[in-house]
Amino acid sequence: ADEENAIRFSFPPAPSSGRMMMDVRNVTKSYGTLTVFERLSLTIDRGDRIAFVGVNGAGKSTLARIIAGVEPFDAGERLPGHNVVVSYFAQHQAEELDPGRDVLQTVDAVATGDVRTRLRSLLGAFLFTGDDVFKMVRVLSGGEKSRLALAKMLLMPANLIVLDEPTNHLDMRSKEVLQKALVEFDGSLVVVSHDRDFLDPLVTKVVEFRNGRIRTYLGTVTEYRDARRRELEAGGRAGQLRPDR
Repeated sequence: ADEENAIRFSFPPAPSSGRMMMDVRNVTKSYGTLTVFERLSLTIDRGDRIAFVGVNGAGKSTLARIIAGVEPFDAGERLPGHNVVVSYFAQHQAEELDPGRDVLQTVDAVATGDVRTRLRSLLGAFLFTGDDVFKMVRVLSGGEKSRLALAKMLLMPANLIVLDEPTNHLDMRSKEVLQKALVEFDGSLVVVSHDRDFLDPLVTKVVEFRNGRIRTYLGTVTEYRDARRRELEAGGRAGQLRPDR
């Protein structure tokens, strides 16, 4: 149980913000001749905890990047709310770590307050044990970099966290550490993931991407899937509208 307690981490308190966190209005995004979506709008309010679901290529990651402010778009507006601080994680964030630092220096550079005394146990939760914490970033594998980028994100104050497939390189224990921290996080959340077990305790809204459009469902991913199943049964069009697994 001592070990269990040692790896419970919580995000720094979310900086206070206005009621509206992010307004994406009439956004159009294309890659060459491929239009991902056209005139798409989504408002994220304070306290929203949203899963983005849908088949690969439907635009989930693209919209997540637009919300995070790292992806240009062709038309429309991205309007952050008052005092919104976005923290964004995707696999390629791992490539932005400083290769000249070691693992411990990477998290120490962003940690503040008493959490600094617990950095070794945070890193342990993300599978960096013993002398691993002194490995240089430049020699880490892709999976190690991804886990380090996540650990670093856990230490940065934000009130809107955007995560794109955060569980890809995590074992069960690391996934639980991240999930518990996100459950207790007091800000707003957008998560792109296919991992229903990971998402269900976290989210209260599901945004489904389909054919360049989005629809919002209230509830968990399991509740969303039940609602979709009922819609399909009512419509009898199961062939053309199979819900995403």
